[in-house]
Amino acid sequence: MAEGPNPVDPVVADLEQEVTCGICHDRYQEPKLLPCCHYYCKQCILTLSSRYQPNQPFPCPDCREPTLLPDNNPDRLPTAFFINRMKALHSRMEKAHGKLETTCEVCSGGKATAFCRQCVNFICEKCVESHQRMKAVFATHIVSTLDELKQGGVKELTFENLPPPKCDDHEELKKIFCFDCNKLICRDCIVIEHAGHNYEFVKKAAPATRKKLTEHLSPLKNLLPDLSTAVNQVKGTKQKIQAQKELTKRQVNAKFQELHDILDRCKVRVLQESSALADSKMEKLTVQEKGLDLSLGTAQSLIDFVECTLENASDEELITMQEQVVSRIDAEVVKRGKEAASSDPVEKDDFGVEMFVCEDLKKLCENNVVTVVYPSVRGDGVKMAEVDKCASLNVYISSKQGKPQAVLKSLVDQSTQQLQAVPVRGGVYSVEYTPRVRGRHHLLISVGDHPIPGSPFSVFIKISPTKLDKPVRVIRGINSPQYMAFNSSEELIVTDYDGDVLVFDKKGKQIRSISKSKHGFCGISGVAVDKEDNIYVCDSGKHCVYKFNKRGDLLKRFGTNGSGPKKLNSPRGIAVAGDQVFVCDERNHRVQVLTTELEPVKQIGSFGTGNGHFNQPEDVAMDNEQMMYVTDCYNYRVQVLTMDGRFIRSIGKKGNGQEDLSYPFGVCVTGFVYVAEYTNNRVSVFTKDGQFVTSFGNGHIISPYGVAVDSDGFVYVRSEGSVVIF
Repeated sequence: MAEGPNPVDPVVADLEQEVTCGICHDRYQEPKLLPCCHYYCKQCILTLSSRYQPNQPFPCPDCREPTLLPDNNPDRLPTAFFINRMKALHSRMEKAHGKLETTCEVCSGGKATAFCRQCVNFICEKCVESHQRMKAVFATHIVSTLDELKQGGVKELTFENLPPPKCDDHEELKKIFCFDCNKLICRDCIVIEHAGHNYEFVKKAAPATRKKLTEHLSPLKNLLPDLSTAVNQVKGTKQKIQAQKELTKRQVNAKFQELHDILDRCKVRVLQESSALADSKMEKLTVQEKGLDLSLGTAQSLIDFVECTLENASDEELITMQEQVVSRIDAEVVKRGKEAASSDPVEKDDFGVEMFVCEDLKKLCENNVVTVVYPSVRGDGVKMAEVDKCASLNVYISSKQGKPQAVLKSLVDQSTQQLQAVPVRGGVYSVEYTPRVRGRHHLLISVGDHPIPGSPFSVFIKISPTKLDKPVRVIRGINSPQYMAFNSSEELIVTDYDGDVLVFDKKGKQIRSISKSKHGFCGISGVAVDKEDNIYVCDSGKHCVYKFNKRGDLLKRFGTNGSGPKKLNSPRGIAVAGDQVFVCDERNHRVQVLTTELEPVKQIGSFGTGNGHFNQPEDVAMDNEQMMYVTDCYNYRVQVLTMDGRFIRSIGKKGNGQEDLSYPFGVCVTGFVYVAEYTNNRVSVFTKDGQFVTSFGNGHIISPYGVAVDSDGFVYVRSEGSVVIF
């Protein structure tokens, strides 16, 4: 009986996959390593990059990370040496399993029948006899037959005994790694090219490198359970939505079956709406699922790569690529940390169908049956209203459930107000209320003892700036408050010129600080917060800008006294927009633009009175259209400019009139422009196009500097020894 083909060894099959390029699906040819730690053939990378503009990044086919090809030359990328070694190992495994013809690699004179682990060569019978005969030379050599190789697998064919590579310049073995140059060198290189550099023998440095890579893998591995959980949550939510979609379909069919022809048109519409809503939700979840799957795959791929490298790479290769691999792992961990909030499902299985009985059945079917996301609040829902006006909320409740009750509770002073639900038509009620207290409220709507879905609702009662007259609260006990900002938690951050950076909660209680004694502040003034809640503080006395994280740990510092591009002279106000930081460089009469890493980008403006020139700029603010508002103090105006410094308009002028400005210091921009006037002891309010609206605070504040507005519309103004809230 003829013998069948030799079964494929799992090790050979695994190696076959490892040495196959993911782009061309052929054996790797000149494999190159991308910055994201994925590798492909050099020609495949060149072909891939050619689809994009020169000097433009292209996405990695595996993890989609953008990659910029240095000088459009793949030769500038590191060579994946370990892949070449795995190719050689794969070739040897094929020889050991009889897939390739095996000839003696020593004498090239006959068919190989054995493998010498020390020579790392396949040898013939004669060479085996030579090994046995010349015991003085080959006493320590271990020779295995091809059958023994098949049983021992890849461990019999490792490259542990290969010597280090030779130096191209000195023909010496590269046994040393230069940490300054990040390359392997020989002993002669130390004397000639690397004198005084930090270097170490590879064998001695390799264990620390392996330990470092292993330690860096730990936080990446810790991401896998959360990613897996997030993927499962999204899949579970999709299943619930699909089930709810089917349930809704059955409910709709059951209801409309009883109404026959009158309900047919409505049935089709409702089915379309509910299906479209479900499909829309599932589409968003599918996009999220793909993103999470990609993140999971990227993390797992990087782990597999590092573990494979740790297992198969030589010490020389390992220590050469350590910096790149560590950087890639750290970047992936940081990236996942930033994306953690996106792990929860972006949609919920929170929709259904509601039908309301009314006398006009046809009107009910055509107009009053809707597919909704709970709570069932239709129209504009809860409206924002001024203090002197009413707002209404239309609540759609089945008439069988009875008349709703409503209570409005202020989150500002905890007062409550019973509201009247007025019937509009069958099953439809309008809740009207006249707010007594501005700010944020909870609106609780219930039928009997049961709140309707979504209750309590969040209600925000705003007022016009023209209604601001008397303070509602004062935060006292600050030696010399300067400027203010809010973080994403609505905590108030205040700089004390003679003291610390202070953080207060919504009730005005100090909850933490950044200490002057620890950081040596010498007159802190401006403060700003970026989207990650990092805190930027100007120190006028030390002519610098600090960057702290939310906890108050110092991250970076920029600037020394002077007028050069990297110098500051009494920095005052500061603002953050996107990835740029804008600093009022007061005594240099300009605005310095920095990155959020406090690297200088450019300067805007110079001393003068014309458009785009400044005379001691004190504060800067950005609006939601990325326009920059700068208080040009000694020119008695606020200048409005684009982010690149192009002048748009001026607000205010010197004079004694109600609309004129006197030493404008602080500025804040919401729907209006709030300007703190130091010598007029007031805050003036303008529209964004420069029209005067009103002023307030006279008699309640002294020498205001900074001004800030929270999300509820309360205006915070710096006064002597306190922060006054209007």
